[in-house]
Amino acid sequence: MRRFCLLLLAVVGAIYLAAGCSSLSDLSGTGATATQHCGSPRSMELIIGAHRNAPRPWLNPALVCQVTLAIRAGKPVQIVAVSGQPSLINLRLESVTGGTIAEQNSPRVQQDVQHVQAAIAATRPDSPGVDDLEAISTAADAARSVGQPHAELVLIDSGLDDRGALAFTVPGVLAATPAEVVEQLKASGNLPHLAGFTVLLVGTGYTAPPQPPLSAKWRSSVTQIWVAIMTAAGAKVEVIPQPGQGPSVETDQPVRSVPVPPTLQVKPSTQGPIVLNGESAVRFEPNTTVFADPIAAAKALTPIARWLAADPSRHAWLEGTTADVGPLAGQIQLSRLRANRCRDELIALGASSSQITASGVGSDFPQFIPDRDAAGSLLAGPATLNRSVRITLK
Repeated sequence: MRRFCLLLLAVVGAIYLAAGCSSLSDLSGTGATATQHCGSPRSMELIIGAHRNAPRPWLNPALVCQVTLAIRAGKPVQIVAVSGQPSLINLRLESVTGGTIAEQNSPRVQQDVQHVQAAIAATRPDSPGVDDLEAISTAADAARSVGQPHAELVLIDSGLDDRGALAFTVPGVLAATPAEVVEQLKASGNLPHLAGFTVLLVGTGYTAPPQPPLSAKWRSSVTQIWVAIMTAAGAKVEVIPQPGQGPSVETDQPVRSVPVPPTLQVKPSTQGPIVLNGESAVRFEPNTTVFADPIAAAKALTPIARWLAADPSRHAWLEGTTADVGPLAGQIQLSRLRANRCRDELIALGASSSQITASGVGSDFPQFIPDRDAAGSLLAGPATLNRSVRITLK
């Protein structure tokens, strides 16, 4: 009878393992139960953004399930604390890493999962700032050091670095073209080496006070930048849109807030130029005259078109500008074509063609922001701000 019971326990444990935590009890602290398959067991590096400006980190049911599988299979589970100088937190897990399936499904597994969650709740930064990019590199190195070159790197954070090679505090970076951010990291030697790893981005773009919240547009932008970087680094990338909620953890370590581009309500004015750059609604697809968001561009230009249509004596001068990319002649041509594209839109919205003059100057304009570093590599943030259509009304 005793032998039969042990055999039954082993069979039940095997079914439980094959089901991928299909009956996992609530260990997330959210009141939810992990009822979905969560994949095959693999080692995990949990990169925890427990700092100001990001909601308190937690594991959703799917991640609880994945951690459980890793522990049950004897795979390493480690924590990297995000800060200006990321640090590795050593965990002491007690679970059985061998023996029968029944032993591997003992209560000690759940105890270890709870220990991991307690360690996440206790994680705090030990230096000012946020450098998720460096934290990911730290996690990859930690995984390699324990012989796990195919681990899951789980970044639970807003992704809004305030220092390091990917500082979103630099004006223009939040709206930058992902490909140009990648090229900037490559040129400076700061693109991590992540071939063989899978990176999970959890809660990217979600913030906590005092960091101003990001709209859906800017959450999408920062997510696209991170996906492009991780892909270029050689990793497989999965995005888990887990909305971060609530306050951040309590810590004395300061974090700089990332400036969020305002939603520019274009109001016709003769007091100075209206600057519609890469952070505005009137932005273009790379190297084209195609609006990135045609509906938003038309909405932004409508007040100017109406102002012109209200009085035939009114006039608008449109001047296109670019980043310092390629020969000046090509810059001037592209900037002129983009100014003409805005001119066409204004006419379609009701203005007269005789009221609008369009020209292009490329990167040769007084307000140009230097967008090359000392080595001549393009800086994605300043380049974004240099791409503009400047409208002067008379």
